[in-house]
Amino acid sequence: MNHLRWILIMTIALTACTVNKQGKIVPLIPPAKQGQPKPQGQGQQAPKPQGQTQQQGQNQQGAGAVKRDIFNPGGIRYRDKVFNEFDVQNEVFLTGLPTWNNQKANLNIEVYTPKGDQTKGRPCIVFYFGGAWASKMKQGFNVFSSELAMRGYVAINGDYRVGFDKANLVALCVGNPDRDMREAMFRGVQDTKALIRHLRANAEKYGIDPDKIYVAGGSAGGGNALGAAYMDDKDVPAWIAQKIGKLDGIGFHQEQSSVPNGVISLAGPFFGLPEQIEKRGIPVYLLQGQCDELIPWGFGKAFPHCKNNPNMPTVMGCPAVFDRLKAVGEEVYFDIVCNGGHGSFEWGTVELNRRMANFCFVVMSGKMKTGQGTFVPEKNTCPGKTFPECEKGAKP
Repeated sequence: MNHLRWILIMTIALTACTVNKQGKIVPLIPPAKQGQPKPQGQGQQAPKPQGQTQQQGQNQQGAGAVKRDIFNPGGIRYRDKVFNEFDVQNEVFLTGLPTWNNQKANLNIEVYTPKGDQTKGRPCIVFYFGGAWASKMKQGFNVFSSELAMRGYVAINGDYRVGFDKANLVALCVGNPDRDMREAMFRGVQDTKALIRHLRANAEKYGIDPDKIYVAGGSAGGGNALGAAYMDDKDVPAWIAQKIGKLDGIGFHQEQSSVPNGVISLAGPFFGLPEQIEKRGIPVYLLQGQCDELIPWGFGKAFPHCKNNPNMPTVMGCPAVFDRLKAVGEEVYFDIVCNGGHGSFEWGTVELNRRMANFCFVVMSGKMKTGQGTFVPEKNTCPGKTFPECEKGAKP
C-alpha cells in the first residue's frame, strides 16, 4: 500500500496533476479548448510553432483558472503588475539537436511581453519547466511568464531536451537514474546556456538588457538554472562529455557569456557536489517545501521512496545549496515553504510571482542581501507536522 501511495505521489508531482473527488488523476491547470480563450488569460490557444506566431492575452479570471495578481497601473514597474495585457510570440529556437536515443529535436520558446510596451533594455526572465529531465511538464507554467510580463519584464518559457533510458519508469524506481538522468541533466544545462547566449546576441531584437538575464525554473528547470550558473566543463564526467561535448557546444554565439545574471530555483536540485559551487557573483533565490517528496532537504538521495534501488542520484536540495552559497560569499535568499511539498502550484501562484519579481527588482536596485524567510503555501502537504522555522508564520 505504501508503494502504491508513492507511485500516486510521484505521478501527481511529475505531471502537474491532482486527484478529483471521483479519485481520478486530472490536470492541476484546466486545459483550454481549441479556439476558445484560456481561463488563465492566454487568449487563443497557440498554434504549433512554425517560424514565428503571435497571440495576445488579458489579465482575466475564470472558473477553475490559476489565481492572478491584481492590476496596479500606479505601481512600480518590475515589482508590481502595471500592465493588464500581454503578447506572446512563439518561435523555434534551435533545430536538429541530437537526443539521448539518436533522434533529432527542435527547441521552441515563447516570448511574453507587456502589450503595447516599447521600452528598450528591459530585464528578461527565462522560466524552465520541470519533469525530472524525463519529460516536459509545461502545463500551467505560462501563468508565471505572463504575470512577469505584465510587470514589465520580457519573460520567456524556455525549452530543453528531455528523456533517457527508462525515463517513463523513474517514478517506479526502475533503471539507473544516477547515470542516465545525470546525462540528461547536462543536456538541459547545454540548452539553457545556448538560450542565454542567443538572448544576449539578440538583445536588441527582444528589447532586453543583455546584463539583466535571470534564469528561473521549477524542479528540473531549477536544476538547469543552477547548472547554467555554477557548472563548467570540468564538472562533466568524461564519459558524458564524449557523448554530448562541451556545455557551450550546442547552439550558436559562443562569443557570448552563457552565465545568467541571477538564478531562481523553485525546489530545483543541484546535480553535483557542494565543492563544485564556487563564487560567481550571481544573486540566487531559492524556495523548497519542507515536505518535498522528491528532492532531499539537504545533500542526499533524490526520490527517497526508491530505497531498494541503489542507483538513485545524490543531489543537493535548496537548503544545502543555500549553505554552500553562503559559505562561498554569494548573495542568496532562501524561502522555506512551510509544510509545502514539491509542487509549486500548490504553494500559490500569486505570492510566488510576487516573490520572484521582487527578487529581480531588489537585485536591479542593488539591495540584494543574503537571508532566509518563510512562505506559507495555500495547500498543506504534511498536516500535523511542525517546523521551528515556520511556527511564527510567513515573513514578508
